[in-house]
Amino acid sequence: MTTEETTPVASGEPAPVDPVDAKLIEHGADVNVIAKIKEDFGVTKVEDLGALTEADLIEAGMKRIPARNLLAALKPAVSAPADAAAMARISFEGVLPPVPDDTSWLAALKVGGVLKFNRETVIGTVSAALANRVGLYDLPEKIVIAMERNAESLEEPASPEFWDMQRTLTERSYAEIFAAMPGPTGRFATKSRKTALLAKMDTNLWPSLISFQELLVGWIDSWQKGMANPATMMAVFASMAGGAGGLSSGMMPPPPTDGLRDAAEAVITSINGIFAGTGIPVAMALAYDAQQIRRALENPSLPAQVGALNRDQMLKQLGVAVSSDYPRLEQSLKGYTLGVIELPNVSVGQTELTYITALWQLGVAIPWSHLDGGGVRRNGGRDLTGIGGKAKTSL
Repeated sequence: MTTEETTPVASGEPAPVDPVDAKLIEHGADVNVIAKIKEDFGVTKVEDLGALTEADLIEAGMKRIPARNLLAALKPAVSAPADAAAMARISFEGVLPPVPDDTSWLAALKVGGVLKFNRETVIGTVSAALANRVGLYDLPEKIVIAMERNAESLEEPASPEFWDMQRTLTERSYAEIFAAMPGPTGRFATKSRKTALLAKMDTNLWPSLISFQELLVGWIDSWQKGMANPATMMAVFASMAGGAGGLSSGMMPPPPTDGLRDAAEAVITSINGIFAGTGIPVAMALAYDAQQIRRALENPSLPAQVGALNRDQMLKQLGVAVSSDYPRLEQSLKGYTLGVIELPNVSVGQTELTYITALWQLGVAIPWSHLDGGGVRRNGGRDLTGIGGKAKTSL
C-alpha cells in the first residue's frame, strides 16, 4: 500500500484532492481519462500537463475543445510589451545637457565674442526653426493691424502703449546679440536672408533629427525584443536612471551604438550646412525675433490693445491657436538637439547606455510627425497648430 492509502484522514476533513485531477476535472475529463493521462504520459504535477499536446489529450480521451482550453489555461502568463510611455516616465533628469532659458541664452550669446557652432547657436536655430514651423513670425503683422483697427473703432488717438507694442513687434534691433560679435550688424539680417535661412532649416534640421529619432527608436526596440521578459527592460531603465552600475548577469546586452553615433554626426553635418556662410548671425536674429514675439504675446496689456477682453479672446480674434504645449515642445526640441550633437563625445559603456536611453525618453515625447515637411505627414500627422497656426511664414 502507498503512504496515502495507509494515512488516515482526520475525522470530519475531506480527503485531499490531487491538483492534477482537479485541473483535468475542471476541463471535463472523467476518471478514466485522468488515469490514462497519468499512466501513459507519466504526469505527476499540473506543470507536466503543459508539456502535452492537443493530440496527446485527445488520444487519452478528451474532447478537442476542452483539450485546447486546458492547454491555453496552462500557458505561462506573457508580460505585456514594455510600454514606451511607461518607460518614458522613468526619470533621467540631469543626464542630458541642460537647456538655458531665454535670459541665460541671450547672456551667453552676448559674451561669446566669436561666431562659431556652439550650444547657444544651436539653441537659437531650433527656436527659430520651430517658430517658423508654427507660423510665429506671421503674428506681428496680424497684431498691429488689429491694434490699429481697435484704436480707430474707439475714435481715440493711439495710446503710448500702442506705440510701444508696435515698436516691439515691427522694429528689429539686434544690438544685444551682435554687440559682442565682430563683423555683422543688425542690418545684415535682411528679410531675404531670413527667408533663405528658414528654408535651409526646414530642409536640413527636421529631417536629420527625425531620421535620428527613427534610428534611436529602432535601436531601443531591438534591445527590448532581445529581453526574455519585456518587464526586464523596465527594470534596466529604472536601474540606469537611478545611477546603478552595469547590466546584471543574464541581461541582454544592447545592440552596437555605432549607427547611432554615425547618425549623430549626420545631424551635426546638417546643422553645419545651416550655418555655412553667414548663417549664424541670421539664425541668431531669427531666434531673437521669436523671443520678442513670444514676450509680446505674454504682455497683459496686449488683449486690450486689440480690443479683446482677455488673452483667449484675443487669440481667437487673431485666428491663431496658441497651444500651452508650445513652450514645453520648444524646450524638449532644444534639449534633444543638444543631446544628439553631444552624443559623439559621450564615453562608451554604461554612461553611453544611460545617455542614449535618456535621449530616447525625451524623443518619444516629441510629436515628430508634425515637424516633418509637407502638408500631410507620415503617420497621419499634419502641420502644427501651435502659435501661428500654419507653417508658411511672412517675415
